[in-house]
Amino acid sequence: MQGFSPVSSSKLYIQIYNQIRDAIMKGSYSVGDKLPSEKELCQIFNVSRVPVREALSALELSGLVESVHGAGVYVKQLNVVSNDWVHAIDPQEIIRVRQILEPEVARDAAANISETEKQRLREILERFHREAGQEIYSEKTDEDFHRCLARASGNQLYVVLYDMIWKAMEQKMWNMIRERTIQSEFYRQGNYDEHIQIGNAVLAGDAEAAYSIMKLHMERLETRYWK
Repeated sequence: MQGFSPVSSSKLYIQIYNQIRDAIMKGSYSVGDKLPSEKELCQIFNVSRVPVREALSALELSGLVESVHGAGVYVKQLNVVSNDWVHAIDPQEIIRVRQILEPEVARDAAANISETEKQRLREILERFHREAGQEIYSEKTDEDFHRCLARASGNQLYVVLYDMIWKAMEQKMWNMIRERTIQSEFYRQGNYDEHIQIGNAVLAGDAEAAYSIMKLHMERLETRYWK
C-alpha cells in the first residue's frame, strides 16, 4: 500500500499501528475497505507476524477496524470516538485534563523520543518559526506538535486520549477561546515561545525541563482563559 514505509526495531507494533491509523484517518482507506493481509503487511513493514498482529489487535480495540474470520481485516469507522459527547464537555474540563496530562506526555516524550519522531518534531518547530515570522497562529501546527509528543512518548494510550481531547476542542466555545487568547497578537508570541522551549527540551532529552515548561504552558492557558 502506498504511504507505508519500513519501521525500526523500537516498539514495532506501535509504529505499525500509527502508520495504518494515519492511512485510515487521511482517507487512504474508506469504511468497508479491506486492509492488506498479514503477509502483505509483514512485507510492507519488513517485520515478522507478531508486531503486525499486535498492531491489528490495537486497531480493533480502538474501534477503527474489524477482523472477519477467514476474510480479513476491514475498516469499521474513520473516527475512534463518537461525536455525541463533544458539546457536553466544558472548556474548563478540557483545560483541567490537559494540565494533568500534557506535562507527563512531554516528560515521557523527552525520555523516549525516537530519531524518526525527532525529525518530525524539528519539522513542526520549523513551521512554528515560519508562522511566527508571518505573525499567524496555525491550529494545525499546534495540534501536530502535541500529537507528535504523544507519539514520541511511546505510550499508545496517550495518542488515543489526544484524539478525544482534540475532538472536544472542535466545539464553538473553544474556537472563541482561541480567538481571544493564542490567536490574539497579545498572546501569540508567548504561545510560540513556549512551544519552542518545550520542543527543544524534548529534543535534548531533558525530561524534567520538558515537564516543567509544559506545566507552565498549561497553567498560562488557564490564566489566559479567565482573563
